[in-house]
Amino acid sequence: MNKKPLKARITAVTTAILTMTAMCLPAAAFASSNGVEKEETVYVVTDSSGTQQDVIVSDHLINKDKIKTISDETNLSDVENVKGEETFKQDGDALTWDAEGNGIYYQGKSSDEIPVSMDVVYRLDDKVVSGPELQGKSGKVEIKINYENDAEYEGTTVPFVVMTGLIVADDSFKNIKISKGKVIDDGEKLLVVGMAAPGLAQTLGIGESDLGIGSSVTITGDAEKFAVEDMMTIVTNAFFEDVDSDGIDMDYDDEIDALNKGSKALVDGSKLLYDGLDTMNDKMPALEQGVGDLKDGADKLNAGTKNAQKGAKQLNNGATKLKNGVSPLIDGLGTAAEGIAALKQGSANELAGLQKIQQGLNGDGTQENPGPAAALGQVTTGLDTVSEQLGNSSTNMQSSAAAAQNLSNYMDQVNSLVSKHETELKALGYGDLVNATPQMKAAANALSNGLSQAPEGLNQAKAGVDQASAAVKEVKKGIETIQFGLNGNGTEENPGLVAGMIQIDSGLGDLNSKFSEIASKTGALNTGVDSLVNGSQALASGEDQLANGAQALANGMESLNNQSGTLIDGVKKLDKGSLELSKGMSKLYNEGIKKIVDMYNDDLKGTLDSVDGMLDAGKGYKTFTKLPSGMDGNVKFIYKTDITQ
Repeated sequence: MNKKPLKARITAVTTAILTMTAMCLPAAAFASSNGVEKEETVYVVTDSSGTQQDVIVSDHLINKDKIKTISDETNLSDVENVKGEETFKQDGDALTWDAEGNGIYYQGKSSDEIPVSMDVVYRLDDKVVSGPELQGKSGKVEIKINYENDAEYEGTTVPFVVMTGLIVADDSFKNIKISKGKVIDDGEKLLVVGMAAPGLAQTLGIGESDLGIGSSVTITGDAEKFAVEDMMTIVTNAFFEDVDSDGIDMDYDDEIDALNKGSKALVDGSKLLYDGLDTMNDKMPALEQGVGDLKDGADKLNAGTKNAQKGAKQLNNGATKLKNGVSPLIDGLGTAAEGIAALKQGSANELAGLQKIQQGLNGDGTQENPGPAAALGQVTTGLDTVSEQLGNSSTNMQSSAAAAQNLSNYMDQVNSLVSKHETELKALGYGDLVNATPQMKAAANALSNGLSQAPEGLNQAKAGVDQASAAVKEVKKGIETIQFGLNGNGTEENPGLVAGMIQIDSGLGDLNSKFSEIASKTGALNTGVDSLVNGSQALASGEDQLANGAQALANGMESLNNQSGTLIDGVKKLDKGSLELSKGMSKLYNEGIKKIVDMYNDDLKGTLDSVDGMLDAGKGYKTFTKLPSGMDGNVKFIYKTDITQ
């Protein structure tokens, strides 16, 4: 397997990383000091060989600050507004637009040479043909597009990326391959896209094969009556124009210096390691004697710690039992205190409620607030009076009903008599009496009927009043019973519910205060017991660790004593191995790392400086035409290549 020289591999990796970094960094939003930005699109029409024929430039002035007048510069001819009615004045290359806060879209023509030119060569079965000659032919087809980048910024070639594509909508071009790019099949047509970066490898001072992208694209395939008519090409520096090259560190001097110093330190360290192991090898007999003495001491320490471990466990068990006894006591006192506090709050609420009821039932003895019982007494008196009056009215009403009946009978007789002598009475001039008699009879009958029903209604009303009076008396009796329960009679045997609740509330308050005092003291007791338990646990744990450590030390010293011979042999081997390590580190530095350091300082450092200059050129190229001072911009080129011409 052939490998590239180390310099070529490092150069290729470095430039690939830097190129991909530039392509993937997010575009920074540019800003113009005058509030206007120019987006420029250059449309280039070429013949089948790539020769430039027409150039039309479309400019968009982005009026971000909505200014009224925009000052622009251009070297285009036949300038016209293509999307609005805004007018302009031209003085040489200076344009003044009456924007009125709007953005401006205009276009014109240019006769200048485009910065990236194309040379397209067609082959059919290895013979050079023209684009028009290729149309309708069958065979092996090769299309090679060579790009030449003549654009410079401050002496550095502008890093343009070129993408050329063609669409195959039928079966006239199959088995397509591309040297650098992609063939996309969507099931209905083929999209062939090639990619190049003309002049980029030369700017970096490396070969195009090391960079991985060159100045040409080759498309091959099998033609069956070739019918592709157009190719479209996009040329842009957008991958690089907004990259902040100041944010990319192109100086690796510190890293290379650290690599050099670190490698030297490894060489020196391996030498010191060998010297130390060599000295250790000489001291191994004395170490063997010391290990034996340490073993005896470790055995004695192990025996002593076992006794201390036993005592610590006993102390911890006693402290734990004490805590187990104290904890339920403290918990019970806390629960009792909470219960008493809740009872105290409940009794206070109950007492307040009873006192409000007592106040409402007792009243204050005034006419305005005599209390419910007294007020109900007045109501029953009034109801009894009403009942009596209703009884008297019923008796009187019965007498009136009898008189009204007599009046009705009398009017019946009068009416019959008047009807019988109606003619004579009218002749005597008593026509009004004749007309009024029936009405008087009807009124007497109505009065008799009404008065005959009134005693029954009055009796029903009296019965209702009597029932209401009885109900009110029962309510009054119930209220008086409640009052007696609340107020009592002032004796020790019956002090009343309110007085009793006052005594309960007072007693609960005293009991709550005492339990709170006890709870505060038990808190200190609990803290002390916890400290005792924690301390005894820590002591027991420490003694366990000490005992375990002493046992481990004893075991380790036993093993060390038994293996001291093996240790001595191992140190001898380490001594020999460290010598080989020291020699190997010296060889690695002299034959490997030192060469990398020298190569960076002699060759690679210049390539990295070229990357920095390339990014600056990508940022600096902003227009094909012109930009006025203070205006920022960007530009892209779109080529249409007619293969049939």
